[in-house]
Amino acid sequence: MASQEEESFQNFFTESLTLGLVKLLEETPGVQGVEMTRYNPCDRMVLTSWEQRYSCSLPNDLKNFYFASDGFKLIWNYEYAGEVLPIGNMKINKVSELRRVGGFKPQEDADVLTPLDIEMCQQQKLNSRHPVPNIGSKCKLFELDGCQGLGKVCLVYQQPPPRKDLMPGDPALTEQPTIWLLDRCFDWHFIADDFTTYFRMMLVHKGLPQWQFKFTPIGLTPWAEQFFALLAPHLLQSGTQDLPNNWDATCNLLDPAIFKIKSKQPKTELKQQGVAN
Repeated sequence: MASQEEESFQNFFTESLTLGLVKLLEETPGVQGVEMTRYNPCDRMVLTSWEQRYSCSLPNDLKNFYFASDGFKLIWNYEYAGEVLPIGNMKINKVSELRRVGGFKPQEDADVLTPLDIEMCQQQKLNSRHPVPNIGSKCKLFELDGCQGLGKVCLVYQQPPPRKDLMPGDPALTEQPTIWLLDRCFDWHFIADDFTTYFRMMLVHKGLPQWQFKFTPIGLTPWAEQFFALLAPHLLQSGTQDLPNNWDATCNLLDPAIFKIKSKQPKTELKQQGVAN
């Protein structure tokens, strides 16, 4: 009975977390092998240890996400021209994989260029709304997703400009992290204001190949655009929806409360086990 209740709860959590995407993919013609990895909630001490190690606090939405599921992975295949191709890939790194992206050289690869080396040779580019991150002591960058080697989706902490009206240590001087894409040319592209918005964008785009690049001047490759046309042609419509800043008021909102529901589940199971014993 308990296992049936747990399975029912897991299905409810998956349905709520993915906004029904798993069921939608399974009902889409040609889509095969929809597989979502289930992760246990992250231990509170692990998150505290991470924050102490890097001297920064995770935003509440991301913290609640990890309390519910220590990572996220949803993949699916598509049958095209008689061949089954791995197409969909959605991933959020586990806390243990949330590593800092920095400019330090490994000792064994002293001659290898790092992002910091590249940045020192490039001119700082301007962004009308968000200052472009820099890989140095004033900016902390953490990898959320490796984009299958095409770039890095990063959680970016930037040091806000000093203000004479505020004392050092004031909470107003702590800037909330934003989500950026670092491409293979080490150029930065703003994606979302917060983790919840990014996660919703990932679900809406179904993890289609190179979807993050749709919000950059690079754009999609012809191969990726072909699968967008097959599986999500409405996302190819030109217009303001290609601007990350316009995702604040779109539909299909992700309710952050679903993370808190899942994070309470292990405690209930432990109590039930104690009664049984």
